[in-house]
Amino acid sequence: MNTEPSATAGAADRLAAYAARLAYDDLPAEAVRNAKLCLIDAVACAVYGASFPWSRAVIDLIASSVATGGCAVPGFDRRIDPRQAALAFGAFAHAFELDSLRKPGVGAHPGATVALPAFAVAQDERRGGRDLIAAIVAGCETSFRIGAATLHTPELKGFHAPGIVGPFGSAVASGRILGLSPAQLASAMGIAGSCTGGLLAFAAGGSPGGSGGMVKRLHLGRAAESGVLAAMLAARGYEGPHSILDGRFGVLDAFCTRSDPARLTVRLGDVFEITRLCIKRYACHVTAQAPIELLRTLMTTQHFGAADIAVIKMIVSAKVMSHHSERRPADVMLGQYSVPFSLAVAAWRDPDDPTAFAADCVTDPAILDLASRIEITAGDAAGWGADLSVTLRDGRILAARSDTFRGCPETPMSINDVAAKFRTLTGATDRSETLLRHLLDIESVSDVGALEF
Repeated sequence: MNTEPSATAGAADRLAAYAARLAYDDLPAEAVRNAKLCLIDAVACAVYGASFPWSRAVIDLIASSVATGGCAVPGFDRRIDPRQAALAFGAFAHAFELDSLRKPGVGAHPGATVALPAFAVAQDERRGGRDLIAAIVAGCETSFRIGAATLHTPELKGFHAPGIVGPFGSAVASGRILGLSPAQLASAMGIAGSCTGGLLAFAAGGSPGGSGGMVKRLHLGRAAESGVLAAMLAARGYEGPHSILDGRFGVLDAFCTRSDPARLTVRLGDVFEITRLCIKRYACHVTAQAPIELLRTLMTTQHFGAADIAVIKMIVSAKVMSHHSERRPADVMLGQYSVPFSLAVAAWRDPDDPTAFAADCVTDPAILDLASRIEITAGDAAGWGADLSVTLRDGRILAARSDTFRGCPETPMSINDVAAKFRTLTGATDRSETLLRHLLDIESVSDVGALEF
């Protein structure tokens, strides 16, 4: 497939041309499968996430509006417009640290900021499942590449990466559903660039003596909403700078201390970024997934419990040391964001059950005590990997190392695994089973707007 609009076109124009021309029939089976799994997982996360107080605030705000539309969303008894739906979907999907990512990590959350805003627009436009799958693939291609090109340097300056890359994925996926031309899609990206944002102040512990982590959930909702807004404006002739990615004062210039613009378009059309999809197993930050899986495997195979642990030592990445090391979190979100704290929760509670991270975990004396005895040092561990050593009270020292966990591209979850997670998060009611059945066969659904929660 020829994706080059011209020899001198910028990255936004090239990505837009690719997205506009991409068709369901162009997609390999792995890309279709991953797009479906991304959607199924995101819907499950949104249904589960709608129940939390921070999501209730979003529900109450939207419910006070008079706007209506064609989008069904968990937590609402009426249909709402796609911008509101995207805000809700994004915030709900990220409400409890359960939503999907890309590996290697680039700060992209495709379920919350690509699949769900595309789903909202597809509902409102009464589009079919094949269009939705193609839109998800196109949106992931865009946001994953932008995130990779930033080299993670915006987070070193205090920006939260999903708030930067998310609006672009949402804009392209939503614009693809709306049938935007290449030029309109490039404008949608230009508009989305002025809707980027999100600061990591929450990771510093929130306000003095309080919390503040709740705002992290909003970053994904705002990113999803901003992309839909950008696409809808572009459809009406609103223009945005096509130099938004690799031009002067564009994303790479404004947000990054270092970047690699070549990653924006290298091998575009030859590889599918969505094959790098990563689905979380546990309700905590992705950097805690591998350590938790290692610890729980050791506990099972070596027959010990949390009370038997004297000390845990880990060699982790520099980013875990700087961003994910809180021992006494002020709220649940900050606890989920911390590797040592999440590991302590997983030692005392079943991490496969998301309620292990209920509000009381941040005041549980046993969890706090163990968290204080988890030592981390920066070393050669990969970004999501860990080198783990557990010293037991009986003197045994057990060690394990892994750079992956079940859900990563190299060790993927099966469709049955994702369906099981869906049932856990949605309660496996008759209504949710019907929704799951349709999502599993989404390419055969002629009208996504007919689906209900």
